[in-house]
Amino acid sequence: MRTSTFLAGLVLSLGLGSAAQARQATVQDLPVMPLQDSLKAPVDSVEFIPVETDELIQDRLSCLEQEIPLEFNKQVRGLIDYFTIRNRKYTRRVLERKPMYFPMFEKYLAKHNMPDELKYLAVVESALLPKAVSSAKAVGLWQFMTPTANDFRLVQNHYLDERMDPEKSTEAACKFLKQLYRMFGSWEMALAAYNCGPGNVRKAIARSGGKKTFWGIYPYLPKETRAYVPSFTALVYALNHAEDHNLHPANVQTPIAVDTMLISQPVDLRLLALQLNLPEDQIANLNPALKLKHIPANVSNFPLRIPADVRPFLAENRMAILDSARYVAPHRAPARTKLPALQEAPNTLLAKAEPISGDSTVKILYTVRRNDNLSKIAKEQNVTVEQLKAWNKISGNMLVANQKLVMFKPENKELKDTHEAPASETTLLASAEAYPATAGKNAGPNAEGMPKSNASIPTVSAKKNAGRKAVVEKPQTVHHVQPGDTLWNISKRYNNVSVEELKKANKLKGDDLKPGMKLIVG
Repeated sequence: MRTSTFLAGLVLSLGLGSAAQARQATVQDLPVMPLQDSLKAPVDSVEFIPVETDELIQDRLSCLEQEIPLEFNKQVRGLIDYFTIRNRKYTRRVLERKPMYFPMFEKYLAKHNMPDELKYLAVVESALLPKAVSSAKAVGLWQFMTPTANDFRLVQNHYLDERMDPEKSTEAACKFLKQLYRMFGSWEMALAAYNCGPGNVRKAIARSGGKKTFWGIYPYLPKETRAYVPSFTALVYALNHAEDHNLHPANVQTPIAVDTMLISQPVDLRLLALQLNLPEDQIANLNPALKLKHIPANVSNFPLRIPADVRPFLAENRMAILDSARYVAPHRAPARTKLPALQEAPNTLLAKAEPISGDSTVKILYTVRRNDNLSKIAKEQNVTVEQLKAWNKISGNMLVANQKLVMFKPENKELKDTHEAPASETTLLASAEAYPATAGKNAGPNAEGMPKSNASIPTVSAKKNAGRKAVVEKPQTVHHVQPGDTLWNISKRYNNVSVEELKKANKLKGDDLKPGMKLIVG
């Protein structure tokens, strides 16, 4: 499936000598290997380190063996010595994390009717680090590569990577391992295929003359995969007989009871933790799949994990807490442009960005809606993507909900010469100071007769004198209510207009709002 940083360093550097050589070496002579957990401290020379005989280790393995064979040989013995002698600090760290993840692994393995000992595979893969990333860009407890993660519907986007979600990635790993077991009929072969891919295992079978056991195809497997199953066996032994080797965890990590709440607004996880009197990083740590320390504005119904004991308090004070923890994107300094020149001579800018034909132009502000993209906006507004990028100094394709985009459109002469301007022909996406102009043939009100996004809507009053121009009256700004919105937080977003003013302007009797409502806010 991918290369494993930990095992690659292990197999290239350890040398896997005989058990006798391992026992003869002193603690000071044993090298410390680079591991994914970056634990490189030498063994304490005064620490008591038991060294067991081959016969005793083999007997202990036979007692541990269940569905998956735990074969003992010199490769396995060399790796057992590595985990119990050479890199004891690594093994202690794994022992600390074991109570956090093993109960959850056992639950999913039982659900899929799979061998319980497969839980040790996550130790081989990631040392039980949910955010582990290998040099080959494999991610998470189970080290999924992007293509395999896509096969098992683990979402990956700009803010979320479900390969780092412990529960979802464990479910996917169970399905993948069961699939490999059906292919090869052996859990050892399934483990090898999990590491190097089914194709490489089939090639090794062919080169071996058709042998279908791990040790039968062992010489024909990639070098890293040859150490993969022995490492699995060695870790099963080391973690079950840690006390026999004087290995004890220092700071044991245990899971806490969690609950979920659906979030449909931007939330800063650090501020939310502080509002709930939790350690600053606790909510972020409970949601390792979030690549950001916040939930972005365009996310709907995100299931955020929170400690179960704070759920009642949060439910009772949800609006106030989420308003206080609202994520505000850091202000970016605008690009250095000569704004007066832009207003005085928009045709100069248009000439540099494939200008729209016409004698004169007006500046229009467009408010980005959820699910908008540059292509969609360009088509609606009858402009090009290149023009949008040039006018707004956009280098990529990323847009954020409620972002303001500048556009320059040809002035509509027909509107000026019209005795009476229909409401559907008014500019839907114009700033308060802009002159009246058409918004492109694709723009217009939605089925309810309202604009497609929050926008300033100049209303055009009809004039009886045929020669007079249409007059722009004071615009009204409309806000579309989103899940989680309150009158208080809406008032703060629109120049601190008061709650009472909002109620009066919209003829509201109470404070209840429903998603989809349209409020006049200015």
